[in-house]
Amino acid sequence: MNANKQAINFVNKSLKEGDYGYVLRKYVYSDEWDEHLLKNMEGIVFKPSGSFDYTRCFSYMFMEDIKLSKPFFTLEAKNEVMERGYIEYIGLKISAISPFFTIRKAQYQKPKEGITLDIVDLTEFKNKKLEKKYTELIEVLTEQKLILADREELKKAPLNIPLEDYEPGEVNYASYLFE
Repeated sequence: MNANKQAINFVNKSLKEGDYGYVLRKYVYSDEWDEHLLKNMEGIVFKPSGSFDYTRCFSYMFMEDIKLSKPFFTLEAKNEVMERGYIEYIGLKISAISPFFTIRKAQYQKPKEGITLDIVDLTEFKNKKLEKKYTELIEVLTEQKLILADREELKKAPLNIPLEDYEPGEVNYASYLFE
């Protein structure tokens, strides 16, 4: 395919799907927010959990440090979490294309059935270090002029935008800002 055809395809795809992947991968540092987020980390494990290949955001997990013997996203670690019953975490997404972020309190827990860990939203952490870190993250990001958005409110579909090429529920404000 010649360069002009590639450029035309890129523009058409960007207009249709909002593809910012190239610009984000090329010009934005993935550790952009680390200096603001990684203070007071005693007893907390930090995991970047996404890349600009698939998202339009910086995506992070802050988990309670339960001294897993293997890295978190491995089968062995999953089995350790299942044996314990749960692991609490903060899920943080900072949009790379807008001044918004979302944050959640959640836990992976042993499934009622099956072999995949269930994710459950929490109102309060058992782990006080995570509770404190959650509050600190909101304060730090707000000081940096970012705006906390409600994940549930962002699950609404945009109005007055033709969505005939998409499955219902596939396109919403959250997916545009963070996925």
